[in-house]
Amino acid sequence: MSNKTLFLIIISLCLLALSPLAAQVSTPLPTKEGQGGVPVSRESGESTAYARLVRQGITAMEDDSLRHAELFFRQALKEAPSAQTNAILWSHLASIAERTGREQEALEDYRMALTIAPGTMGILLSRASLYLKMGNEGSALADYNEVLQQQPDHQEALLMRAFIKQQQRLLKDAREDYEHLLRLLPTHEQALLGLALVNDQARRPQEAMENINRAIDLYPTHAAGYALRAGMEFERKLYELAEMDYSMAIELDPNNASYRLARASFYTKTKRKRLAREDVREAARLGASPAEVAGAAGYKMKK
Repeated sequence: MSNKTLFLIIISLCLLALSPLAAQVSTPLPTKEGQGGVPVSRESGESTAYARLVRQGITAMEDDSLRHAELFFRQALKEAPSAQTNAILWSHLASIAERTGREQEALEDYRMALTIAPGTMGILLSRASLYLKMGNEGSALADYNEVLQQQPDHQEALLMRAFIKQQQRLLKDAREDYEHLLRLLPTHEQALLGLALVNDQARRPQEAMENINRAIDLYPTHAAGYALRAGMEFERKLYELAEMDYSMAIELDPNNASYRLARASFYTKTKRKRLAREDVREAARLGASPAEVAGAAGYKMKK
C-alpha cells in the first residue's frame, strides 16, 4: 500500500469529521418579532405555521427521524416559498438527502440554498465536502476557493484545498496551503502529515521525515503517523524500522483493515508470505474487499 493510499485513508477520516452538518449553518431560524430573532415575513399565515413547521423539523432531525424532518421542512417551504430563511431549510434537506444516499438530490438542495443565500460559508463547505466524496475535485475546489476568498485563514478550507492540489500533483500550491495552515496552528496533525507526503513526492526526503516525526512526537498515540512513516521507511529500504512502525500503527488501531493490508503488502514484498497471509486474513475479517486482499497478497484479480 502506497503512501498516497494511506494519506487518502487519513483524509477520509477528516471528511467524516467535516461531513455536512446543516444544523450548524449560521442562517437564523424564523422566530417571532421581539424575541431577538429574524422577523418572519408577512405571507399569509406564515408567522405561526411556518415557524411551527420549521421547529418540528428541527426536533425530528435531533431525534434522527429524518423522514419526518424532511416532510416538515417541505411543508414549511410550501407555506412560505419566498422566505429568506428558507436557505437553512434547503441546507437541512441537503443534509438529509446526503445521509440517506441521495447525493445528486443533495447537490440540488445545496444549490437552492445558495441561490437564496449566496456565499454562505457553512453551505459552501458542506457542498464541497459532498463534491469531494463524489470524486468531483474541480467543483469542490471551486467551493473551497470561494470560502477562502471570504476568509483566507479558514482551516478546513485550507486543509481540503491542499489535499485537492496534492491529488492534482500541484505540489507547490499544496505546500503553500499546508504551510499556511501550520502557521495558524503549528500542531495541526493532518497538515503535518500532508506536508510530509508532499515533500516526499517532491523528493525532499529529509523535510518529509522531519514533518512526520513532528506529527508523531505531538500525537504518539495516533496510528496514522506511524503507518505513513512505515511506508516512507520501506521505500528507503529501512525494513526493520518499517516493520516496527506498521506494527505500532496496528497496535494503536487494531480494527483498521488498511494498516493490516499495508503490513501484509510489506511482508509480501519482503518475501515473508506466512506473515502476509496472517495479516491478509485479519484484514478480510475486518472488512477489506477481495480486490484489496488480493493486492496486499501480491495477486492480480482476473477481469
